[in-house]
Amino acid sequence: MAKVALLIGVSEYELGLTSLPAAERDVQSMQRVLQHPEIGNFDEVKTLINPQTQEMAKAIETLFDGRQRDDLILLFFSGHGIKDESGKLYFST
Repeated sequence: MAKVALLIGVSEYELGLTSLPAAERDVQSMQRVLQHPEIGNFDEVKTLINPQTQEMAKAIETLFDGRQRDDLILLFFSGHGIKDESGKLYFST
């Protein structure tokens, strides 16, 4: 069983969204917990700070690609979310 995580923090925004300085700290704190051998003990923890949309989408796809049924996968996002007209929620980069 693999234990893998992707931690994404978006703190810098344009288009009227306020910056979220805590997002980067959230990712760093989560990374420490997950990599700690007596707490999370994850095999792999990848972090992305202020990624471009395409980079984030590719990293999420890679996170889930080829995983086994018993693998533990964690996707963590700290940042703004935006809803569209139909109510669907999207991560904002």
